[in-house]
Amino acid sequence: MRYVDVNVFVYWLTSDPKFGGRATEIIKRIEKGEKALTSTLTVWLTHIVLKNATENYSEENLLKSFKELTGLKIVDLTFKDFEKALTYSKEYNLDLEDSIHFAVAIRFGIREIYSNDEDFDKTPLKRIF
Repeated sequence: MRYVDVNVFVYWLTSDPKFGGRATEIIKRIEKGEKALTSTLTVWLTHIVLKNATENYSEENLLKSFKELTGLKIVDLTFKDFEKALTYSKEYNLDLEDSIHFAVAIRFGIREIYSNDEDFDKTPLKRIF
């Protein structure tokens, strides 16, 4: 199982000219049943980015897009995730959002992340993009 970072969903949903193709390949794997995990933070951040960057944005369509990914498990954040994130932020020199993603991945024993964010290269997660 791999963790999926926000940027994958943003690139996929916006058909980003540079990274949209690769993001779509990742999403197709998940649509076909590859097991993947992300957190509610990802849904929220995807909403924020799309709301500010796209025309005709719809929260309903965003939620529908996430729900249709049957191989994707979306987990809730815990207070402990935030506590761990503060430690990881200092340990790996990450911003808080990346640290929260990392904390959730570690909580679920995940060792690989779909992301083009090179900051994750500073962590023990293997970054795939």
